[in-house]
Amino acid sequence: MTIKLPVSVLSRRSSKSRLRRVARAHCLTLSLLCGCTAPSGLPPEPPEPTTPEPDWVVIEPLIIAAEPTTPFLDIGVVLFDAGVVATDDTPMAAVRRLEAVLLARDLKEVLVSSNHWGAVRLVPEASALTAVVVHTRILQSDGRDLLLAVQVRDSLGGVWLETTIAHRATLTTQVTYSLADIFNGLSNEIGRIWLQTAPETRERLIAAADIVYAESLVPSAFSGMVSHSSEGWQLNRLPASDDPMVARVERVRNQEYLFCDTIDEQYALMSEQVGPTYEMWRQATLEQAEWLAQYEQRAAMREAKASDSQFSRMHAQYAAYRSFRIQEQAFFELAKALDNESEPTVLRTEDQVVRLEGTLSSQYNQWRGLLREIYALEQPPASW
Repeated sequence: MTIKLPVSVLSRRSSKSRLRRVARAHCLTLSLLCGCTAPSGLPPEPPEPTTPEPDWVVIEPLIIAAEPTTPFLDIGVVLFDAGVVATDDTPMAAVRRLEAVLLARDLKEVLVSSNHWGAVRLVPEASALTAVVVHTRILQSDGRDLLLAVQVRDSLGGVWLETTIAHRATLTTQVTYSLADIFNGLSNEIGRIWLQTAPETRERLIAAADIVYAESLVPSAFSGMVSHSSEGWQLNRLPASDDPMVARVERVRNQEYLFCDTIDEQYALMSEQVGPTYEMWRQATLEQAEWLAQYEQRAAMREAKASDSQFSRMHAQYAAYRSFRIQEQAFFELAKALDNESEPTVLRTEDQVVRLEGTLSSQYNQWRGLLREIYALEQPPASW
């Protein structure tokens, strides 16, 4: 789904606009002093544009298959795009990055629980490692409202699904289901798409995806087997079953799986440590948002009462915010500490131990580069 935002255009009549703004300002000052009204010759200010309410998702029961659909389809869940720039080091940006990891794990666990698929893995970046990849960007998240843009596509470039998940929590629904349940509908829809795909098309898709991954390692050896055009992709031929290069590609692929599984274990541990705190923050934010909405309604109804002064309303609001902000600040500090912490990853291959440093994305690229070197070393010189 493509969203076009309105483009603001500056008026060429800037001098006239300034004069009108000055005139309105003078009139406002006079109206406060002597009750004058604005001249009828000046048009009223246009109202502020309002953003339409999204369609809030209705929680669906998760469809659980008796057994995975054959052939087994592996799915990669890319860590969510947090929707903040890399240079943003504010506590709220750290919370968003932490939330991107926690929500990605929730989606992964829902897909695993559906029992439709082969292996479901978290991947730091999109790649040809799995035949299908789920991309998600956080558009809005404030503890109560959550807006996600989701795209599901295969490694051959085909887009399966583009949708938006809009979730608004309430105190009633907060205790009846977990946040992960908002992904039930997405899991069900991906499962329906796969079930509606013809069995022979499933086989060709998985075979073509394997070739695309092999081509990412050695383009010269596997080029031409899969072709792309404006009408889609075409599987032209398959490598021989006894081709030694296929066996080497499979070994390299298993090493890349090792990295993803190691990272997943780290994130599982982090979710156990931070998940409860994150849920407390969402609960406190939701309680505060609903309390504030109810308080504003009560304040509007008793606004005419002289005993309910401006000071008393401000004092009540401050008292309600105080305890919430203390908890929120503690969570911000925890999220920021985890965001700045870059844990090294240690991987053990058949003949060596590799230690990767830096950010997770950097580690992933280091590991994939190392795997290409391993493949090149295994390749017989005569075939190059």
